[in-house]
Amino acid sequence: MVIQRCKTRLFSLVLVVAGLALGGAPLAGQSSFSGGMGVNFFRYDKAYLTALSATYLHGLGEGLELNLGAEFGINTDENDKGDTVPSFLIPLNLGLNFTFPQDLVTFVFGTGLSPVFNFNPDTDDEFYFYMGPYVKGAVRIRVHPIMSLYTEVQQDLLIGGDDWINTGTRFSLGINFALDPLTP
Repeated sequence: MVIQRCKTRLFSLVLVVAGLALGGAPLAGQSSFSGGMGVNFFRYDKAYLTALSATYLHGLGEGLELNLGAEFGINTDENDKGDTVPSFLIPLNLGLNFTFPQDLVTFVFGTGLSPVFNFNPDTDDEFYFYMGPYVKGAVRIRVHPIMSLYTEVQQDLLIGGDDWINTGTRFSLGINFALDPLTP
């Protein structure tokens, strides 16, 4: 009962922090949206296919942007009965990206906090919550005035679960769309 209340409070805290970060962002900055796919080597014992990665980016000033994102990952295993059983991973990102734009290429270094929700139906350990810092690097290649292709690598250090200290690496590829068209 106490653990359930702690999980609910942590989830509420994450939502409040995300709302405050988004509400406090200045409205004059360049905004963009990224969507992609990839793989998450969660704790290096299970690889999750990231079926959907979505991120909202909001410029906070020259070379700095707010990063609010989420991913949906899935992995399947065969249980003792021979049935295929899915497990789901939903990591969130709340952080800052430092951008280094060139003519057509932008290099990105990001850091922040990543709450992760792990659902394992049909097992003894149905739900785990992890949270910790992350660091990432990305490259965006502009292919259109409002569209860029990106590739990203992220390293997570997560606290929680039975092992308490967990690491993992995420790789993703996708498209970034500027919500405010660039002026030529």
